[in-house]
Amino acid sequence: MSPPDKDTWGENELEVPIADREKADFEWNQADYGGSDAGCVFDVRAEYSDGKSTDLPSVDLCKETALNFN
Repeated sequence: MSPPDKDTWGENELEVPIADREKADFEWNQADYGGSDAGCVFDVRAEYSDGKSTDLPSVDLCKETALNFN
């Protein structure tokens, strides 16, 4: 995750990789990121074992209860 105004990504929030079509719960600390819009809006990236990635820009994590990556 990263605040939308940053050019670098933060630390991986998952403890271990997850398999295709699996899900994982995680908790994050808003203070660790200092995101915009009261620390709720972040760009989120999923990186896959084949080296590809998917980015979800400007996700409000205070409102979203689940994220799906395709």
